[in-house]
Amino acid sequence: MSFILWLLGTSYQNNLVLALSYLLISLIVVAIFHTYANLAGLEIKVLGGKPAFVGEKAYFSLQVEGWRAKGYDNIIIRWWHGEDGCFDFAAKQTTQIQVGVETHKRGILQPGKLLIESVYPLGIIRCWTWLNLDASTVIFPKPLKVDFPAQLSTANDSEQGEQFADGDDFSGLREYRAGDPVKHIAWKHYAREQGLYSKEYASSRSHDNCLDWDKFSHLHVEERLRALCYWALQFEGLQKAYGLRLPGKQIPPALGDGHRLSVLSALACFDINQSDV
Repeated sequence: MSFILWLLGTSYQNNLVLALSYLLISLIVVAIFHTYANLAGLEIKVLGGKPAFVGEKAYFSLQVEGWRAKGYDNIIIRWWHGEDGCFDFAAKQTTQIQVGVETHKRGILQPGKLLIESVYPLGIIRCWTWLNLDASTVIFPKPLKVDFPAQLSTANDSEQGEQFADGDDFSGLREYRAGDPVKHIAWKHYAREQGLYSKEYASSRSHDNCLDWDKFSHLHVEERLRALCYWALQFEGLQKAYGLRLPGKQIPPALGDGHRLSVLSALACFDINQSDV
């Protein structure tokens, strides 16, 4: 358009048309520098990723810092296969943002390259860059609601039994651990300033709450993992100690956020080749 206006202004010796042509060319040149300046100097650091279930968005925390005195406006950030997110960053301040990506399968998710681009201020010039960041998180199987199978423990398991922390008989006190049920806290000892303890209850019982791979043999491999994931969440919500038994891996019964993360991570990273089914 600027070139056509310049030709018309030169051919017909029209100064107004020439002035408009030069103005448009000047705007393009100025927009190049402003668009680049709106992106230059940004520092991006990955703080970590939040685990998610298949089908949900997995969000990664990014720390953004820039030295530009005027700040940064309308910065578009997205992962390789993620959705665009538009952010503004204040001048010389550290900001934390969440950038999500869709999940389609369980396991360790590496979102790939991170796109950072800007078309500010006029939208006619685009400045962008791709960053290779070391980012990953774990994607859990999507829970599948199924009935808990009948007890399939061996005869030795039934005879010996095992001590679980969700029985009815009081067995003693132990130091409080993060994730212990509030109802099990020994408040009387805490009120006497004797420290924070949790009550332990035990009962001799078989592996009713053991999430055993073999108990779900009527399901396909991925459905087994989803069913085990569902019951792990159920037992955690009911505050019943539970363990996990997979081919080549076993996690003893326990409760708490750390135990739940260990169980779900084991299900997410399970190698299908380890199973004979």
